Amino acid sequence: MSKARPPKATPEEAARFVVGVLREAGHEGLYAGGCVRDRLLGRVPNDYDVATDAEPDQVQGLFKRTLAVGEQFGIVIVRYRGQQIEVATFRTDGDYSDGRRPDSVAYTRSPAEDAQRRDFTVNGLFFDPIAEEVRDHVEGVADVIAGRIRAIGDPRQRFSEDRLRILRAPRFAAVLGFRLEEETAAAGKAMAGEIASSGVSPERIRVELLKLLKCPGRARGWRWCRELDLLPVVFASAPGAVAGAERAERALAELPASLSAEQVLGLPWAAALHTASLSEAEATLRALRCSNKEREATLRLLRALEQAREFPRLTLSAQKRLLRQVDPAELALLLRATELAHEGDLRAYRQLQARRAAFAEEVGPARIDAKPLVMGKDLGKAGIKPGPVFGRVLPLVEEAQLEGRVRTKQEALALALELAQQV
Repeated sequence: MSKARPPKATPEEAARFVVGVLREAGHEGLYAGGCVRDRLLGRVPNDYDVATDAEPDQVQGLFKRTLAVGEQFGIVIVRYRGQQIEVATFRTDGDYSDGRRPDSVAYTRSPAEDAQRRDFTVNGLFFDPIAEEVRDHVEGVADVIAGRIRAIGDPRQRFSEDRLRILRAPRFAAVLGFRLEEETAAAGKAMAGEIASSGVSPERIRVELLKLLKCPGRARGWRWCRELDLLPVVFASAPGAVAGAERAERALAELPASLSAEQVLGLPWAAALHTASLSEAEATLRALRCSNKEREATLRLLRALEQAREFPRLTLSAQKRLLRQVDPAELALLLRATELAHEGDLRAYRQLQARRAAFAEEVGPARIDAKPLVMGKDLGKAGIKPGPVFGRVLPLVEEAQLEGRVRTKQEALALALELAQQV
């Protein structure tokens, strides 16, 4: 009889286990970074990192299931009951000649020294789960209490080590609902232009922007991006979006706080880029290496938005075609947000919402998702020769179907034959 597997551990249970094993072996073991900050804020951390004075080979010798993911930086993954805990050796960093990673690291037994090489004070905290106490070597607790993002040490030095940290500051402000400390903000603004020339990859920029755009505090983060002059750098391909950044901020503020996984694909990107031309928006999404799904979802919404603004003046069939090109709920959210951002009226939004409800109640061949009564093969069987005439006749027949002027296949074919004689 096979032995039952133990239940999956929570992230905190796994981290506590790792710390316990390290302590029993005579090593230091502390929770580190964001999980400590989140616990202070009363949030449940999504994951836990552990810092230790044990070197990578010692860590690997203490645990059965490990994965060396960054041995040169002292990082080992420990697997325990369905969780993965990143264990990092206390270290100090050498120069950052590539503007991203240190050229060399030196292990240390001091958590205080390790804290000095981290980015922001709220991420430089440690927690001893055995003694149940925070270890603060960077005055991070005070910054958590004050709701403040502050670089550890000299902000220019921290940003020169990795220019992406300039964008991470607004992202943390967005996610945590914090503000940027004055000196940190000033350094970020002075160095914003260096992101483009420092070799920060578009993929890393996209990850930070996406984390900012999908969180409830997205408008706050966007405002900090504006104030730090980051938008001309990260949206260099979309001058229209840079010029309309204040309107984009207002639109982002009008989106629902929580977005589904499907909505995140395009809705926040579309709100951020809605003042740009379609070509600018596409160029920006490609420059940032956005996925095909993100790019297609965003551009589909932006194309639909142009029509949606004229919704009351569209024919009934055009309204139905529009609402089946995109998720109607997403389009409604985007239309409302952008109209409010431009201080426009909400007549188009209100009619779109009313039509959505009415279309959902329809039955029969005029319903919004009904298949066409007549297709190309039907025209061929009726004696109409394939060619340009198909492209002219079929949309007109479908329009009549969606507007309820033809309700059967026979009626649709009769209209098609009549139209074919006219074109």
